[in-house]
Amino acid sequence: RTQVRVFRLQALQRLLYGAGSPAWSVLAHAFLRRFRGLRYDRQLLYLDPRGLPRDLSGLPVFYQDLLRTWKLFSTTRSVAATGGADLLAEPLLHNPQLRVQAAESPSVRQRLVLAEVTRVGDLLDYDRGDWLDPLTLAQRMGLSRPCTPRRVLQEVRAALPPAARVYPDRVLHEGTPR
Repeated sequence: RTQVRVFRLQALQRLLYGAGSPAWSVLAHAFLRRFRGLRYDRQLLYLDPRGLPRDLSGLPVFYQDLLRTWKLFSTTRSVAATGGADLLAEPLLHNPQLRVQAAESPSVRQRLVLAEVTRVGDLLDYDRGDWLDPLTLAQRMGLSRPCTPRRVLQEVRAALPPAARVYPDRVLHEGTPR
């Protein structure tokens, strides 16, 4: 049992750090991105383990085992250390480093997933060169009033450390990131 966990951790290490076969990692990222409509790949590993669903049946058995093994360990990371395009891929949901109280409601989470707003970068409006307008976000979430989307936007911006806030603003000024 311990040996299997070691192998799973080695696979996770290859997934996180890009070591190993590119074909394997492309496949792994594709499976993980489709899980629960969250569009996270390695970002699934950033989540609070309690935030990961108990039912992992949407994934192949191997990837279910990877996530179960990962849940056994506690990890520490900081959004402040996250930069560049990785910041735009930072998960909004179940992320202990990016507390968004408004998104902790199951109904709000579900609406964000259905609107495909699951990462920091999804809250940016590249055409306008600004963060999404609360009314636009409300429409995408299927809401008639922008109160909750406004709170989500405010809480995400407030949760980003000052040094990390610079990158989204720069990207919005320059246009869509490559």
